[in-house]
Parts: sequence; C-alpha cells; structure tokens
Amino acid sequence: MNKHVITLANGWTATFENNGEFRMDAEGWGLHLQGPDDRSIQYFADQIIVVNDDEGTEAQSCIRLSSDGVYGYLSTGMDSSWVIDFARVMIAPHRMSIHHHHDAYDEGISLYEQPAFKRARQYIQVVGKFIYLTFPLTKVQDFPAVWNEYVSIRRRQLDELYFRN
Repeated sequence: MNKHVITLANGWTATFENNGEFRMDAEGWGLHLQGPDDRSIQYFADQIIVVNDDEGTEAQSCIRLSSDGVYGYLSTGMDSSWVIDFARVMIAPHRMSIHHHHDAYDEGISLYEQPAFKRARQYIQVVGKFIYLTFPLTKVQDFPAVWNEYVSIRRRQLDELYFRN
C-alpha cells in the first residue's frame, strides 16, 4: 500500500504517502494534512514521518490531539517531534536532531535537543502528554526561513563549543 488516509477527531485528514526507500530496507512515509476550509499543512510531505509502515500502525498513532482538537503532537519515526496548531495552521519543532559537520576539521556532531528560540515559552496539553514548547509556533509558509535562522545560529554555537582551538 502506498497511502494511508486517516481522519482525525478535529476534522482534519492526515494522508501518509510512501516516499520510497531512503536507506537500505527502510521506506519513508511523508504526511500531508488537509483541513476544513481548504487549509492544509504540506511541510511534512517530503519529510520522513513514519518508517516501514505498510500496515499503517504508526500512522494511526503518531498524531495526538488536544481535547479541543486545536493542537496536535506529531511524533516521527526519525526521532523528532512537532507541535501543530490546527486552528492557525502553524507548526513548531519540539524535539529535533541537529547535525553539523565542520569542513576544516572534517568532523561532525549530532545533538538531540529541544530547540529554544526567540524566548518562546508555551504549555500545550495533548492526550497523554504535557508539552513545554520553547520554539515559536510559526505559519507553515514562514517556517523554513525561521528554522534556517535557528539552525545557522545553532551551528555557530556548536562551532564555538566543539571546534574552537
């Protein structure tokens, strides 16, 4: 099966599509979220959200909603998690892996962290989880620029901490 379509309790539809093999014997599935009134979140369409999910088991359980359906918590198969504001069509990373390679030293570093940016602080509750969000919820179309700004600052910090003589 190349597609799993799941209707969420808040009226949004989550469509998981097979994006193909990204590592030997590992197939990645992207996510497209379609809501009422032609609202959509396509940021995750080319991301790896679930891995080797032919039966749709992970797709069924990777999105948790708040009791009112406004917020969602997306846990991916690649060790990252996201907060989704369905009402305002916004996203924010909650836990992410940051990879940085320093060309001059030919060394790399990888960190799993909770991104903190622009003094954002917000508490969100979804079924079974209470989340302290330290990255600003950002409109989907603006998110790549905000994320690139964060990553460039974080890489400079990593250069100073790990690669300074």
